[in-house]
Amino acid sequence: MKGAALLLWKRSGSRFALVVIALLFVVAYFAPLIANSKPLIASHEGGIRFPAFRDIYPFNKLLKPDAVSLKLQQDPDWLRREEGEGRPGFFLMPPVPYSPLETRLDDISAPPALGTRHFCGCDDNGRDILARLLYGTKNSLLVGFLAVGIAGLLGIAIGGLGGYYGGLVDSLFVSRIIEVMLSFPTFFLIITIAAVIDPKYLNIYTLMVIIGLTSWTSVARYTRGEFLKLKNIDYVQAARVQGAGSLHVIRKHLLPNSLGPILVTLTFGIGGAILSESGLSFLGVGVQPPEPSWGNVLSIVQKSWDSWWVGLFPGFMIFMSVLSYNLLGDALRDALDPKEPS
Repeated sequence: MKGAALLLWKRSGSRFALVVIALLFVVAYFAPLIANSKPLIASHEGGIRFPAFRDIYPFNKLLKPDAVSLKLQQDPDWLRREEGEGRPGFFLMPPVPYSPLETRLDDISAPPALGTRHFCGCDDNGRDILARLLYGTKNSLLVGFLAVGIAGLLGIAIGGLGGYYGGLVDSLFVSRIIEVMLSFPTFFLIITIAAVIDPKYLNIYTLMVIIGLTSWTSVARYTRGEFLKLKNIDYVQAARVQGAGSLHVIRKHLLPNSLGPILVTLTFGIGGAILSESGLSFLGVGVQPPEPSWGNVLSIVQKSWDSWWVGLFPGFMIFMSVLSYNLLGDALRDALDPKEPS
């Protein structure tokens, strides 16, 4: 395993992918400190307040609501005006001083500009594109990992059942279910399911379940194939002779030795799940506005092709994310392949 990890790190593509994925996790967690209409720190009423930190865990449990946050909820432009009642003596705003849900009529379809700190421009509702992309990173990662987690558990269970027991269990049940699922184009199946759901229930968690329940077939096929290959190996037969039960054999011998190709499939699946969520949101059957998502930010370009920034920056985020997971999957496959020269 150490040799595989070293080989994985030696590949320039995998290093690039790991750096990008790590940055995505950092951005997803610290988005409220990068883009927020609340200050990072403010001197107010004789004390130091940290309004923006209240939007991330664990500070949201430790810090109490402060007067600065409450005032900004009533008047979002309070700190932007040169004069205002009870203004803090000192305050430091995040690099992007806008929240993802904040709409400003003066900034409708504003192009990127350093002076206004709309570094990626605004959409047709005056919302800052960069702020929405930063907050949308969390949704994309949630969909990628949790949807693939659901698909992985389901695929391993069904594929393992067919591979271990074989015979009628495999030919009449497992293989037929896999073939039926493969007969439907996955993305169109996801669209159909999402389209018949009431829009008020279309949220990030619904999409995770939909994508997970329709994307398990590749994991099931790999698991089935590996179990069929490994169940007749000597050490598995020896465990059976010694009286080991089926669950023990699967948990201790078959599954650990099958994890290589399964992990590779799951890594590719994360990129596919992110792309599926973006496609659904782009078509209007995914994450519903004003909740930020890379796909629904990108969808605005359909209304205004002149606003090139609305298509460029979300598209770049989707491209880099999917590319990174695909590069990582390729490198992981080579690192876990015993035939690959070191």
